[in-house]
Amino acid sequence: MRETTAVEQITRAPIFMLFRVGDAARDAVEQSLDRYGLRGKDFRVLSYAGTGVFSQQDLSRVTGLDRTTMVAVIDRLERTGMAARERGDDRRTHVVVPTPKGLRTLKEAFAELEQVQDEFLAALSPTGKRAMETALTRLFTAHDPSCRPRDET
Repeated sequence: MRETTAVEQITRAPIFMLFRVGDAARDAVEQSLDRYGLRGKDFRVLSYAGTGVFSQQDLSRVTGLDRTTMVAVIDRLERTGMAARERGDDRRTHVVVPTPKGLRTLKEAFAELEQVQDEFLAALSPTGKRAMETALTRLFTAHDPSCRPRDET
């Protein structure tokens, strides 16, 4: 009986498969968002900002982005006219608010991302898609609380 090679071991390892599929998914999302002048992190922040009143610090916490990255993302969203910083109730905080352009862009990008998702997951049956979503939700909850669905936080 022959031993498995390192290449066979790594290409069969679920963690490596997740890593590679994650790369492919990120590339598909980034390519789709590029036509809207957005990156994945921009889209994530704009999506959260459009659902309530969030300070920059709150957005860092719920999106899982560090403060430095958050400042760069919000700066980019402001430059492109998709979001604005406004003074919060506490004068020391800034609240991030999507502009009308940002809200329109979100709506259009979400519609396109649904198509991208459908194409990306086309290899799975409906049952397989549900099983994958259940497994990913468990993994997110276990490893990154910022990814927990909002109704569970």
